[in-house]
Amino acid sequence: MLEEIVPLEPVHFFGFQVDVPYTQAGKLTKKHRLPDLSSLHNMHPFADVSMGWNELGIYLHFTIEGSFRHPDFPGIRSGDSIELFFDTRDVKTTAYNTRFCHHFYFLPISVQPNGEAIQAGEMTRFRTEDTHELCDPDLLQIEKKKGGKFEIFLPRETLYGYDPTQFSRIGFTYRINRVGGAVQYFSANEGDFSIEKQPSLYASMRLVK
Repeated sequence: MLEEIVPLEPVHFFGFQVDVPYTQAGKLTKKHRLPDLSSLHNMHPFADVSMGWNELGIYLHFTIEGSFRHPDFPGIRSGDSIELFFDTRDVKTTAYNTRFCHHFYFLPISVQPNGEAIQAGEMTRFRTEDTHELCDPDLLQIEKKKGGKFEIFLPRETLYGYDPTQFSRIGFTYRINRVGGAVQYFSANEGDFSIEKQPSLYASMRLVK
């Protein structure tokens, strides 16, 4: 009987709070690097992630080891991809997505499943009473640099409820998928929970100047 009990990892018992420094014009430095929490998931990290913010939106830089150029669409998790999860009000008392929650995907290269190039988009699943129009994918920006580097910018227009002048904290986590390889998470993994439906498990990111 005891063998049937699923062990919970330390990450499930602790809330994480991380300071995210302000950035001018999206420039990220060493101080913007996010902590490595992979040991809490018993996984080996393969990506470094940095994050910054300003009044215009959220900036993220990813440096990913190894091959990362084989996307799949619409099977996002079957190919190489970066998924970002936000709660612009960082609500920890609900076990479902509110209208302030977002689930974005970014692909290393664009795909053309229907003749139209796709490289990023929003795929948030809301409850009926919280539903609102998903963001315009053309507003989401991703740029590939040399050495497995990717720069992502999410303008405030894509983040419903984003207002750092009134709310200095947001919820956030990520999931990086690789073809035939392990997955890298931040504050929570889907071993026991569905990240897409559990914003209470996101890390609290303090937007500091």
